[in-house]
Amino acid sequence: MRKFMAVDGTFLKANFVQTLLFAVGIDANSKNLILVWGIVESKNTDSWSWFLSRLKAAIPESVGMTLISDHDKRLLNAQEVVYGSTITSLVCCYHLKGIKSKLI
Repeated sequence: MRKFMAVDGTFLKANFVQTLLFAVGIDANSKNLILVWGIVESKNTDSWSWFLSRLKAAIPESVGMTLISDHDKRLLNAQEVVYGSTITSLVCCYHLKGIKSKLI
């Protein structure tokens, strides 16, 4: 697997209103690969911390990887708690555009 993963969350609106968190990597054949997923009550710092700690335990190689996200403040806070400075954090291009427009 490449030393890269993307994390995000999406809302589930069926019988139970919850949130699906997931991490996706790229395998040796350049195909997307779901690494881990979890269902939580909401996208808050505690949920992200729980999810990232399980990711780190399940995939110890995630330490030192590059993590791309939508720049969610709660995710960034959890990432700092779980990984500290052992992981590089990037923002996807779509959300980088939004951040740039807020700075101007």
